[in-house]
Amino acid sequence: MKESRNLEFKEMIQSNTFLKTVSAFANYGTGRIIFGIDDDGMINGIKNAIDFCLSIENKMNDNMNPVPLYDLNINDDSTITLTVYESDFKPYLYKGKAYKRHDTSTIEVDRLELNRLILEESHQSYDELVSQKQDLTFQCLEKALKDKLAIQGLNEDILKTLDLYTKKSSI
Repeated sequence: MKESRNLEFKEMIQSNTFLKTVSAFANYGTGRIIFGIDDDGMINGIKNAIDFCLSIENKMNDNMNPVPLYDLNINDDSTITLTVYESDFKPYLYKGKAYKRHDTSTIEVDRLELNRLILEESHQSYDELVSQKQDLTFQCLEKALKDKLAIQGLNEDILKTLDLYTKKSSI
């Protein structure tokens, strides 16, 4: 077993940086962090597993906003598996920042991606947003359609077919 996009190994908790990975899994896809395994896959286990689990829970409650859905399990080999579920209340932030997985590493999302996560949480996309610039024309589109399809000009039916017309818009 080796690390992947959805699997991270941590030998111990030396800092709260594992919470970046928690953010990434909650934002982009369910994943597991197994504590008690080093980066080479060597199982060392965790002593005082119950205290360790309480420490993980406290760190998540104190540092994540919002706290994602997760399960903690103590395994037979003395490792602890933290499963973090992708959830609907995105973005999940650690220290005010959202994260994503890039292969086996965890990186901060940029502002554009953060905005996409916020829209996703409200079940929207950039395509559905109303443009702040309302003096839009379809001159380039009209020229291309005249050349390719030999239409006389744009009309309401063509714009509806292309999903470019709503009740609020006009030609």
